[in-house]
Amino acid sequence: MLGLEEAVTDRDIRLFDGVLAPGYGQLNPATADAIVLAARCEGLFLDPVYTGKAMAGLMALAANRTLSADSNVLFLHTGGTPAIFAYGPQLQHWVEP
Repeated sequence: MLGLEEAVTDRDIRLFDGVLAPGYGQLNPATADAIVLAARCEGLFLDPVYTGKAMAGLMALAANRTLSADSNVLFLHTGGTPAIFAYGPQLQHWVEP
C-alpha cells in the first residue's frame, strides 16, 4: 500500500521470550507491572495472556538497552481486553495502594 519494495525484513523482527514464564496465560510480576503501567500512563488495557506479556517484553528490551535510542518501535495492541477481568484477583495487589 505504501509502494515500498520491502517494508519489513527478517532483520527487523526480533523474538524475545524472556517474560513468558511461568507459561501461557499465567501471570508473572513483569507482566503485571506492564499491565498496571500501561493502564496508568496510557489508558491501555492489556491482558495477561498476550498484550500484557508483549508489553512486558518490550519494556524488558528497553530496560536492558537492547533497543537503540534511535530505533522505531511499533506496539500492536491486538485486543483481549475482556480477558483482563478473569485475572482481577491476581492483579488486585499490584493496583491497590
